[in-house]
Formats: sequence, C-alpha cells, structure tokens
Amino acid sequence: MKKLKTILILTTVILLSSCSKGGDDRLAEQENIRAKEQLQAQNDNQREWAEKMESDLNKRKYFLKAIQGKFEGEFEIEKTIFSINAKFIPSIPIEFHSRTRTLAEINYEIQNLNLNLNVKIENPRVANSAVNCTIEGYKPNVKKGAINVISESCKNIFNIYLADSLNELTISEILQSAENISKDVVIGNLDTIDFFNGTFESSVSSKQYEFQLKRSL
Repeated sequence: MKKLKTILILTTVILLSSCSKGGDDRLAEQENIRAKEQLQAQNDNQREWAEKMESDLNKRKYFLKAIQGKFEGEFEIEKTIFSINAKFIPSIPIEFHSRTRTLAEINYEIQNLNLNLNVKIENPRVANSAVNCTIEGYKPNVKKGAINVISESCKNIFNIYLADSLNELTISEILQSAENISKDVVIGNLDTIDFFNGTFESSVSSKQYEFQLKRSL
C-alpha cells in the first residue's frame, strides 16, 4: 500500500513537472515571437522613415542639379546698366541611389549637400566696380523655387526665382511661376533651369530693381 502511494505521488510530481515545463516552453516561445514582431515593426518604421528622408533629400538633389551652372544678365539703376553674374555649385557631388540606405548615410547628405553660390554685379564701364557676394552651405527654398540671398557677408540682397523664359512678369506672377516650375524640378520632370527672375536691393537703398538671368554655362 505504501509502495502504491509512493508511485502515485511520484507520478503526480512527474506530471506536474511536465506540465510546468510545457507551460514555460510555450511562454518562452510566445515571448520570442513577440520580440521578433517588435523588432520587425521597428525595422519597418526605420525603413519607412529612411525612405521618406531619402525622398525629401532627392527633391533637394533634383533642384541643385537643375540650377548648377553659370548665369548672366543685367539691370538698370538710374539709366546706368549694370551686369549681374551668378554661379551655383552643389557643395558635394550629387548621387541618386536605388537601394534603401541607412539613416546615417542619408543624414550625412542632408547635413552636407547644400548650395554654394556667388553673385557679382558691376558697371562694365567702370574699372574695379565689381561687388561680389559669396555664400557657402545655403539651403534653397525648393518648395517656392527661390534663392534668397540675405547675409551679413553680402552688401546687397538678392531674391532669385526659377523661370522658364525671359518674359516680363509681375512680382506675383514671378512667385507663382517659380513655385509651379519647382514642382516639376523636384520630381525630376525638369532637369535643367535656363532662366531666373530676380530682384536686387542695394545696401544703401530700400528700392528694389528687377533683373533676369540666362544660363551661360
């Protein structure tokens, strides 16, 4: 009788131990599945964020690629004709990538891909009259299609807008046209800008003078 009781007790212990072990295994499996799902969700979120950042960065790339080069034009102040020349250069080479890149790679370009520019005005009839304005690391307004040159390092203020011709427009038409053109530029539908409209404001006067630029290189 005692042997039978002992056998029953041992059997019960073994069964309970087996149930407990099975429960622990199932719990561990569930935790493992949950951890994998969380990791996958985190990876998916990072990939979606990276794709969005890359898309926004590509807009800047298309914009800078389209405007890089040299441009020239002229404007008049009190019956005197001044020449104006502008040079736009990306700060680092522009590359487009088909693969999904890491956040670190994308962040590097976001921080370092900017516009270096030089705007020079001069009276061609007067020697040594040139006034240069040079800015490095500038971020243009790609949504508005605008390059607003306002800096302590420049004596003058320049507002330069994307254009598709040298037709004369009102200021409101210039702004609207620049924004519309930029919509095509930032998605790669328009790969080269050949014209700009702009306004110039001297450091000694608040009067604005309009000018136009045409690609020379």
